[in-house]
Amino acid sequence: MKKTDKNNRIYKNFQIEKPSSIMQYLSNIRVIGIILVFVMGMMSTQLTAQNKLQESPGGYHGELDFPVSWKRYYSYDEWTNMMKDMAKKYPELATVESIGQTRMGRDQYLLTITNKKSGDHNSKTAMWVDGAVHGNEVNGIMCSLYLSWYLLTRYDYDEYVQNLVDNYTFYILPGLNVDANASFVEYPNTAHNPRETYRPEDNDGDGLYDEDQTEDVDGDGQLSYMYIEDPKGNLKLSVDKRRFVSIGEETDYPGMRFKRIGSEGFDNDGDGRINEDDIGGPDPNRNYPYGWVLSAGDPYPMSENCTRNAYNFQLTHPNIFASFHYHNTGRLIMFQAPQPVKKASTQQSQVSRPYGMGRSPRMSVADRLVEMRKTNKYAQLFDRQVPREFQHDMDVQTQIVTVGARILKNYRPTMAGLTGQAPASSYHMLGAYSYLIELWGSPAFDADVDGDGRVSAEENMDWIDIELTGEGWIEPHKFDHPDLGEIWIGGSAKKHIGRTPPARYIEPEALKNAQFVMYCASQFPKVELSDIDFTDLGDGLFWVDITVKNDRTYPTASDRNKKLKRIGKDKLLFKSSNNIELIPMDEKLPIVDPLESRGGGMFGFRSQSSSSGMKPGTGKEVELWINGKSSTTYRYLVNKKGGNGWVEAEVISERGGTAKKKVEIGS
Repeated sequence: MKKTDKNNRIYKNFQIEKPSSIMQYLSNIRVIGIILVFVMGMMSTQLTAQNKLQESPGGYHGELDFPVSWKRYYSYDEWTNMMKDMAKKYPELATVESIGQTRMGRDQYLLTITNKKSGDHNSKTAMWVDGAVHGNEVNGIMCSLYLSWYLLTRYDYDEYVQNLVDNYTFYILPGLNVDANASFVEYPNTAHNPRETYRPEDNDGDGLYDEDQTEDVDGDGQLSYMYIEDPKGNLKLSVDKRRFVSIGEETDYPGMRFKRIGSEGFDNDGDGRINEDDIGGPDPNRNYPYGWVLSAGDPYPMSENCTRNAYNFQLTHPNIFASFHYHNTGRLIMFQAPQPVKKASTQQSQVSRPYGMGRSPRMSVADRLVEMRKTNKYAQLFDRQVPREFQHDMDVQTQIVTVGARILKNYRPTMAGLTGQAPASSYHMLGAYSYLIELWGSPAFDADVDGDGRVSAEENMDWIDIELTGEGWIEPHKFDHPDLGEIWIGGSAKKHIGRTPPARYIEPEALKNAQFVMYCASQFPKVELSDIDFTDLGDGLFWVDITVKNDRTYPTASDRNKKLKRIGKDKLLFKSSNNIELIPMDEKLPIVDPLESRGGGMFGFRSQSSSSGMKPGTGKEVELWINGKSSTTYRYLVNKKGGNGWVEAEVISERGGTAKKKVEIGS
């Protein structure tokens, strides 16, 4: 195509004649400019107005709308500012508030996430998530922050997330014990300290408080252990000179011997001892009220600001339906189960199993679990018999952690403890289903090369050298100590190796834990009215069968919540047109057609517990509880006079929402 032909083609597309003069040319340019501005404006409008929902798993899901590096741990100021920035970026979905201050004056910031346009946060069924009740468990902070970030950044792109945020509330407290959390991240520490809250104590009885703490003696930014050379010591350097190992039974060891002194530190009070009065108060996860004991949670229940602030918030928000508490270490899904009934020792490991006709044989829990895992390798079963009134809670928790084992893959479900722990108080005192997640758990699954179920010292070193390229180890080295003279320091892993994962493992761990929390929220109860059926009995009489169901795993109230009476019962309301009269029925009266009864006599009596799942509609308002994965039909008897009429059913549940259905009855 010639250049002139090409130009003509361009002008033709814009329906403008080829210019015959400079003035005509300039005029045409102005017209083209106006057209281009119009077209670009339309394109811009289309781009900004388009639906962002992403249907491709290989597509963009909003990650860069609020970019965060999940390859490091953050200081208190950094992660609290991140929360505030999230709230600024997503003001219609997120709010930040302080629920109180700690002993050292730090705010405990809570992020409330829900679609504010679809209702107030207090009116929606809620999930509570907290992290790092222990100072050194800061991967719980990262998991909590990641959940917040995931919900907010994906909201416009992910229909699953959008439905959760529209319908439910997430209360997320990333750091609970923030004084100790801040110290653990920002200063040299071992993997295990600081753990407790900062309540000053005189551990050595000298009248001074916390004066002899662990300290970074050699100034390398890490805390390790100190050793001195000792001819009678029971330790030696390993062959590769990287670890201090036991001499064992050898009495005449030819090489250098060592004795371990303890963690790095100085004799600050001149009493000849080191690190004997370190920072630390009571264990905050033994400080909650349920099952509290003095030996672990002193000096009294809720004595610590951080636990009291968190518990008071939960106490005043009865819409909290379930709670997650992030700890480390061990890769465990610890769920709060109802307390067991007392049973004979001969029956402690027996459960009944349907097996053919007649009575079921007895089968051990272990044997039954083997059978179950032939079809589902994640299947769970627990050796606990609970009172009948709490059986549904036990069944629900078993179903939930079965899916949790699938989502988290190498996490093991087990039952949580009671002694002053947060999950115990959440369930037994507040009626909320509760989970304590023990995160990470050292490189047990990655480093166990020979598959014997444990990680030897050699396997651990190989894991550090190969997968961490050596960055996680403190090599033994000499140092001139002002109190002890020449010592050796090192031969141990760095801080973020054992209890908290190295940075490269933070995001994969946080992602699957966020998915488990979201799955649990997706199983919050949702009441529905599936059917309204009529049976003409003649002479204007009709059975009206209304089926109420809840397809989600969780019931509208936990068995524990029913006992605590923190929320009211669900209600089934019956309404009808003026020409339809509801005939009240007693629960003991028949609710099936006599011709359909089996063994019920001529009146067709059938109990409420019959296999039909049918119950009598005893009036215009029926109170009920709706279990998880359940469907119940309520049968009403009505008398219709005249022509067409209608009936309407509505089910109302504080935690399961509402549903309404209206159906006409013809003449």
